[in-house]
Amino acid sequence: MSQHLIDSGQRVSADRAEARREHLREVGREGEGSAQRSGPGGNGHAGGQTMTERRAQDATLGALDALSRALSDMSNDQRLLEKRLEDLRRQRSEGRAWRDILSEEEPPGTMQVVSRMLACLAKASGTLRKELVDNLRREGVSIPAIAKLFGVTHQRVSNLLRRPAE
Repeated sequence: MSQHLIDSGQRVSADRAEARREHLREVGREGEGSAQRSGPGGNGHAGGQTMTERRAQDATLGALDALSRALSDMSNDQRLLEKRLEDLRRQRSEGRAWRDILSEEEPPGTMQVVSRMLACLAKASGTLRKELVDNLRREGVSIPAIAKLFGVTHQRVSNLLRRPAE
């Protein structure tokens, strides 16, 4: 049976993956109902959204843009890292000690580049995750349903909801 990875790192079977897709469809239908209740004519706001909802949506779109920029920035680091890894392999195969290899690298060092890439992705994805969780809650999606969507525990979702926006 094929395996799929989800955000939490757990493996789920194809059957569970299908159940998850069905759940996502259900959550989508719940969201449609709340959108219809606050739709045009429901509150007198353009597009059926309050100013707070529009600002939150803009913040989420901003977080999506920030993640795209982070991925673009990371592509430059990826190319540098690939060259560095090739050089590390070559030097090590020549019998050089790791201490000598790493101490002679041009700054930033290989591991600094890796750390920079991970930090960049963690920040951008964390901001997007927080924005999405906040928006889903405003749409009336339950904490357990959000946890299932993100592949994390309900405690993690609760922590994200308590965390101030960045």
